Amino acid sequence: MTKPNDAQATDGTLRRNRPRRKGRYAYIRPLLRAEGAIEASLWLIEATRRAVARAERCAHRRPVRTSRNFRKAAARLHKVSKRLVWAAEDLAETKECIAGQPAMEVIQYAVAYSTGRWVETAASLHQAEDDVFALQEEVRLGLQTGVLVPERPAGSRPRIRLAPCLVPIGAFLLLRQPRVIERIAPILRRRRHTPRPASVRVPRRNLLGRAPPLVSISVL
Repeated sequence: MTKPNDAQATDGTLRRNRPRRKGRYAYIRPLLRAEGAIEASLWLIEATRRAVARAERCAHRRPVRTSRNFRKAAARLHKVSKRLVWAAEDLAETKECIAGQPAMEVIQYAVAYSTGRWVETAASLHQAEDDVFALQEEVRLGLQTGVLVPERPAGSRPRIRLAPCLVPIGAFLLLRQPRVIERIAPILRRRRHTPRPASVRVPRRNLLGRAPPLVSISVL
C-alpha cells in the first residue's frame, strides 16, 4: 500500500533508501536538497518563535491554551531537527561526490557555505528548544503553585446551519405563467410612476407633429 505525500515527506526511510546518482554532476541534487532543508528549517524556527511570543503574552489569561501552544511549538521544532539531520546527510553525500573530481573549488565553497548555515541553524534550533522548554516549565509551575489560574473551558458554541427554503414544486408550477409578458405584468402594475410636476407645462402636439408656440403671435 502506498503512503500519502505527507507520510512520504516526514518518513526518513524513503530518504535513506533513495538510490544515489553516479556521474560528474551527482553532487547537484544532494546540495540543492540540503540548501532547501536548511532554508525551510530557518523559516520554521522563526515562525515558531513568533508563535511562542504570542502565546507567552496570553499566559496569564489562558495558561492551559498557552501550554498546548508550547507543546505544538516543541513538536514543530522536532520536525526541524529531522530536517537538519537530512540536510547533514545530503551535505555528506555532496562531499563524497566532489571528493575525487578536480576543479571543484566553487562547489567546495558552496558546500562550506551551506555547512556554516547548517551550524548556525542548529545553534538557533537549540536556543529555540531551550526557550520553549523554559516557558513550558514556567507555565507548569505556575499552574501547580496557583499563580496561574486555569481558564474556564469554552462551552459548546451554537452552530448556525443555513437550510435552504424549500418551495412546493406543484404550487410553483401552478403560479408560473407560460408567457413572459404575463410574468412581468404584476411587477409593472406594482411599479410606481413618478408624478409629473405641476409647474412644468408641456404643449400639446398638433397634427403636423410640431408643438405650437407658447406665446401667442398676433397676425399683423
